[in-house]
Amino acid sequence: MAMAMIHHAIRTTVMGLLLIAGCAKKTGAEPVDPTGGATPPAPTTDPERTSMTAGECEAKGGRVVGDIGDGAIHRPDYKCDGGQPPLGSIGPTEGEPVAIEGAVCCPGAA
Repeated sequence: MAMAMIHHAIRTTVMGLLLIAGCAKKTGAEPVDPTGGATPPAPTTDPERTSMTAGECEAKGGRVVGDIGDGAIHRPDYKCDGGQPPLGSIGPTEGEPVAIEGAVCCPGAA
């Protein structure tokens, strides 16, 4: 009988410790927002920029430059690597469902 009581006490203690360990509050640093909560400016499309296909861009001696994901190439003040504005925005070729998304034609072949 005494042995059964000891086993019961050990089992109860172990189960209690497991419950406490499983419910312990996790401590650690919260993820840090690199923008500090600021919303990046929305991309705008330059209404004066013409639309052309990737083939038309290359035929004019240009090169297709894609956006890195921040929408910067769609802003009116965007400059290509040489400091010149884009020749135009890349649009779909006739019959294509979609163009190269988020791309412009920059002067000078790579």
